[in-house]
Amino acid sequence: MKLTAFLSALIFTVSFCTAVSAEDVQETGLTGMDTAGEPAVTTPAEYEVTEPQSELYGFAPETPEITLEVGETCQLRAVWDADCYLAESLQFASDNGTVAAVTADGTITAREEGTAHIRLTAKLNPETVRIAQKDSGVRTVTALVTVTDHTRTEEQKAQLEALKVKEQILFGEFRRARAVILGTLAADAPRITMEQISSIIAESESFDEIMQKLNAAQPYPDYFGGSGLTLIEYWLDDLGTEKILVTYEQSDLIYIRLDESGNPAEWRFLHPAQQQPEKAPDTGVMNRTYFAYHGAMLNGDVNCDCIVDVSDAVLAARFAAEDNTAMITAQGKINADMNSDGNITGDDVIAVLRKIAKLG
Repeated sequence: MKLTAFLSALIFTVSFCTAVSAEDVQETGLTGMDTAGEPAVTTPAEYEVTEPQSELYGFAPETPEITLEVGETCQLRAVWDADCYLAESLQFASDNGTVAAVTADGTITAREEGTAHIRLTAKLNPETVRIAQKDSGVRTVTALVTVTDHTRTEEQKAQLEALKVKEQILFGEFRRARAVILGTLAADAPRITMEQISSIIAESESFDEIMQKLNAAQPYPDYFGGSGLTLIEYWLDDLGTEKILVTYEQSDLIYIRLDESGNPAEWRFLHPAQQQPEKAPDTGVMNRTYFAYHGAMLNGDVNCDCIVDVSDAVLAARFAAEDNTAMITAQGKINADMNSDGNITGDDVIAVLRKIAKLG
């Protein structure tokens, strides 16, 4: 097939699939279930920063360079001219949350060996500082965090590195698995049961009370993270085929059972239980941790977001057409090679489109 004819066919098919997808989204009413973003613990402050920055008015991290051992924490504080900044505008963010995470109050937790930059962002007080018209008034400084690890065995380091690869597919971490590797939780530690969860829900008067009791009963959820929404998973089995999914901002607890292929076979809302929606939440939210954790990345998942959709076909088509700006990871290339011939061609793109359209 000639490239021009192939791309013409692709554009037609993509347009068709996009229209179908848009209708599906409209029917479900779930357009906000999977918005872009990262967990608050590592999300950069959403300010437009003028470069190069103007006068900092004394703004700086109290400790510009910090060295921590894995597991240690410390409090990072900002110093500045008190008359020049809006104190409530101060935000912290880590550019490498797997090495060093930081909370909203500046508490840094050392997670893995490596380095990370903690960004401190604050806004000038327009009532006390003259700000140029094109200046956002935002000022940014950074602190360097170096994390060392002298306690873990080589086996632990290898296991954590393998777990990190899985976590990087998502926006979060597999906390129970991490705790088991580090020895802070026994591998055979009892899991929370459906009976316990049902009892907690029945005996609680609010969502916050439910979460407090869940955390007390199971301090290491299997997954914590999310993109746009904070997602927490408590697995009822070691494989994660039966679990409770918490969407924190929506105060929802959902029971999910996956089939042997990792696809949702059953689901129901546990909280709130008084009104059941007609359709399930985005299936990608239900099973993407399963695919990521077990390394069962989807055939056709070219961009490695645990969902096979039109964006994967478009990316594969651009790569097949030798578009130098089409960047695909090593795993993405494996997923894109639908016929396993070692190349990404128009045949693979068509196979991805057929999968999206459920044509086999």
